Amino acid sequence: MNKRISIIVIGFFVFVTVIQLRVFAMMINPNAAEFVGQQSRVEISLDEGRADIYDRNMVPLTGISEKEMILALPGQIGYKELYNSLSPDAAAELYHNGLVKPILADVESIPDINSVYTFFSRERYYEKAIAPHIIGYVDSEGEGATGLERAYNEELKRGGDKTFIDCEINANGGLIKGTMPNETVTEGTGEAVQLTISAPMQRTCEGIISSEIKSGAIVVLDTKTSEILAMASAPTYDPEDVGKSISSNDTGLMNRVTSAYNVGSVFKPIVAAAAIENGFDTNAVYNCVGAIEVAGHEYHCASNKAHGEVDLKIALMESCNCYFIDVAGTIGGSEISKYAKMMGFGKKTLLWDGYTSSAGNLPTDEEMLVPGESATLSFGQGKLLATPLQLAAAYNVIAGEGVYNSPTVIKGVINSKTGEILKNPPQAEYLQTIKAETASTILEMLKAVITDGIASSAAPDYGTAAGKTGTAQTGKNNEKGQEICDSWFAGVYPAEDPEYTIIIMEDTTTRTGEALASVFAKLCNSIAIMDD
Repeated sequence: MNKRISIIVIGFFVFVTVIQLRVFAMMINPNAAEFVGQQSRVEISLDEGRADIYDRNMVPLTGISEKEMILALPGQIGYKELYNSLSPDAAAELYHNGLVKPILADVESIPDINSVYTFFSRERYYEKAIAPHIIGYVDSEGEGATGLERAYNEELKRGGDKTFIDCEINANGGLIKGTMPNETVTEGTGEAVQLTISAPMQRTCEGIISSEIKSGAIVVLDTKTSEILAMASAPTYDPEDVGKSISSNDTGLMNRVTSAYNVGSVFKPIVAAAAIENGFDTNAVYNCVGAIEVAGHEYHCASNKAHGEVDLKIALMESCNCYFIDVAGTIGGSEISKYAKMMGFGKKTLLWDGYTSSAGNLPTDEEMLVPGESATLSFGQGKLLATPLQLAAAYNVIAGEGVYNSPTVIKGVINSKTGEILKNPPQAEYLQTIKAETASTILEMLKAVITDGIASSAAPDYGTAAGKTGTAQTGKNNEKGQEICDSWFAGVYPAEDPEYTIIIMEDTTTRTGEALASVFAKLCNSIAIMDD
């Protein structure tokens, strides 16, 4: 009897000890406690289902590459081999979870072990990101932080199909014997965002700016619609490592296409348009001696060059400052300001909800009463500031028969499965700004700037082009005492029947606008090859 009682007592204490150890294990490992007794199905997210952003031809700009993931299962693979194959972030997560539940791990190499389950997860961005200043990036929680990712965050979150890995697991977090992990999909709404951007054009501009321009911008518009086909800004940034740009303070997060800069002589065609609309005789001859005095101040042409007798066409070909100062004195600075405003200067451009380009600065009518202000505005200096996007819209007026169309970059929120437009883009502004004949006259003059003027290096190998150089003084010098400028080339291609309006800008540079003429030619040549 005593022996039987002893066995019962010992058994009871063993049972209590086991329970205590189990409770203790759960106390020191809450993850284990969570799984004890569940022995059921778990869902692991493989793809959060963020919808894609597409170019004008439905080429995806996001979600275009895949990353191989490994399903880490407690007790069913070699811990050491797995740990050594993981990326640093995945290794930290594995260590944190203590291999008590299945996780999808980012592997740098597949470990040489049995029963390894691998899956492919979509990467949000290209290794070399495309159009990051438009698309923006998502934060660590998967929420849109900047750009279109932020503006259309809710639509993008709803739109994509979510993918999960289903596992039947035991209390220790491993697969129940005889079961396998299974992919399941929850369909999204199909909402996505389509842009006016052309992926090949965007990549071409990004390639050219990265090799030719340290700090600046390139923007290409469809001449007939003012849709933005490409907008590249340098330096750029990596949306997967935004902190790198922030810590290095390299201004890579700044979109220079929509930021304002000193303008210079690329503004002269706008002055020419205002003059012609005011009845100015384009054949009127002015004798340039290299300098002109206005209200007691002497203004000069570049390098004090005396151009001699010039008319409007020659003045554009040779970029004669004195001629345009004389024009401003004839028609008045307020008329120049009036037409510049109609062409988009001095006002913001709405690109998508919550995002506008800089308004820049266009001198007021009151400021134009000051003779010196009119003089400096006539050759694009003084208080005038404009964005590359504003310049593109203005040159589009000249290339597009006098019509101002505000630039657009959004085609709309679409159903990616049916192509249906669910939400229209912001309404574009449309205005007949100057007569078609005025625009045609100036376009012919801009052809001569390349064929017979100072921008001969802008001539493409295929077809003809029209354009204008500009070198804007900033009033600053670098450490070597060299003058720092904002330099430009603005043009259209091909000149016979313009399809593309192109602006190239380099900021804080010692190079002149003439140096960017050859960059323009390279871009035109690339476009010609793409169009073949």
